[in-house]
Amino acid sequence: MPIVLFATRNQWKARLFKPAFQAYGFEMKTLGDLSIADELLEETGTTAVENALAKARYYHSPAHPWVFGDDAGLEIDGLNGEPSLQARRWNGIFPDDVDDQTWLDYLLHRMKDIPQEKRTACFVSGWALIIPDGKEYVHEVRSPFKIATEPIRTISSGSPISAVRISPEDDLKHRQEQIQQEWKRWGILEKLCSA
Repeated sequence: MPIVLFATRNQWKARLFKPAFQAYGFEMKTLGDLSIADELLEETGTTAVENALAKARYYHSPAHPWVFGDDAGLEIDGLNGEPSLQARRWNGIFPDDVDDQTWLDYLLHRMKDIPQEKRTACFVSGWALIIPDGKEYVHEVRSPFKIATEPIRTISSGSPISAVRISPEDDLKHRQEQIQQEWKRWGILEKLCSA
């Protein structure tokens, strides 16, 4: 079973993507799983795809011939597209290590006067896969959703928006299914695994 290195330390993201890779016969490992030294990779891209590709390129090596990078922005319509690409840092308002509850409290405060019908948002994700021969494949994913006026479930560690994202009760399972469906639409793993 080939190992794909997911260039992340975010365990929420790891839980989201693991079933998709397993479905194609890959074992997925994160930077934390493999005890890869914490490097300071600056995300200087202007799009989620550019940042995802930068992550994948940074960790691609003979030791890690299959590398996957992901980056996601969050566009909230009622906030004129904020926080955009730097969703966790909210474009510099917060440090990288802001805790989930602080981030969620800020979001709810900013949206307190926005009526439910206008509480629409979209994850804008960039995916990048680099394979052993160095070929690079990228994909952009847009996932619209609505934001509740108050928490409807406990926060999934690493994803404060999970507490207010209106979705089926099992938010993790729902997101995993969405990701698996998007991999099928993209078709790159099916193509590579059948070659």
